[in-house]
Amino acid sequence: MVGLRTGRHFQLESLAPGVHAAIATQTGYGLCNAGIVDLGGRTVVFDSMLTPIAGADLARVAERCTGQKPSWVVNSHWHGDHIWGNSAFVDAHVVSSRRVRREVLGRSRRQFDQCRREFPKELAQMAAPGSPIAPRDRPQVRAWFRGVVETPRSLRIVAPEVTFDQELVLTGSRRSLHLITYGGGHSPSDVFGYLPDERILFTGDLTMVGLHPSVSDGWPDRWVRILSRMQRLGADRVLPGHGPIGAGQAILTEREYLRELGRTVKRAVSRGRSLAEVRKLPIPERYDDWGFSFMYADNLARAFRLAKAAKRAPRPTRRG
Repeated sequence: MVGLRTGRHFQLESLAPGVHAAIATQTGYGLCNAGIVDLGGRTVVFDSMLTPIAGADLARVAERCTGQKPSWVVNSHWHGDHIWGNSAFVDAHVVSSRRVRREVLGRSRRQFDQCRREFPKELAQMAAPGSPIAPRDRPQVRAWFRGVVETPRSLRIVAPEVTFDQELVLTGSRRSLHLITYGGGHSPSDVFGYLPDERILFTGDLTMVGLHPSVSDGWPDRWVRILSRMQRLGADRVLPGHGPIGAGQAILTEREYLRELGRTVKRAVSRGRSLAEVRKLPIPERYDDWGFSFMYADNLARAFRLAKAAKRAPRPTRRG
């Protein structure tokens, strides 16, 4: 893969003729990765990045790569770092699952306003002793917080206007992009894109490469099942929500991380450990060099709460 363009917010890399990856830079206001696909007569952008600033840059580069303005913007899920750039795509239709639209309409404004209130304090605390943000993660997290703070309060939240329940195929004269959801794992609804001829997956945050995922809005067991189904598609390359482009193996690596998280939490529940004790469990050695290590304690906490709730739930009685 050859780097085509490096800007403030992302570096563009070629995945195949007419298919590009915008890999978020460490210090830009994009945060999440995005895909650009020339369908032939239509351009699709997969995820619009964290801010309208980065989104506008992405829209310009997509037009430059394909010769046409984006017709479609796909949102992989409702989280702000993947959708707050939507408003920069003035002439495009935003598409996602019906559930993603509902989550955006119900939660995105509140999330944005809360982040703008809290991030200045978080920025001030990041350099203080005892910060949970590891030094290697601080440049990207600092850019993340600054990007939101520098986005005007009047940000227009643009929800998907074209929705589907399970699969939607966007077709042009050159290729088709399959938009698929198997439900919610990382979030209440996760959409991924698949190019069958090129064997490329745009996964959103269902996979991350070299970084801890976030489970705080998800369900590890459902996520594992989604990844198992995705793996059967036989993709050769994966554009993750965050991190560098990966091979198809990235799906299996993510699945094993979530399985190990589940095993760790089940042992903790069986031994009667408290939530405070669980949050202090060490990161497994194989993931010790992954970025976003501050996510791990929250991942344990979310999985622990779900495991405790499942243990308390009454078992269905058999009728004979």
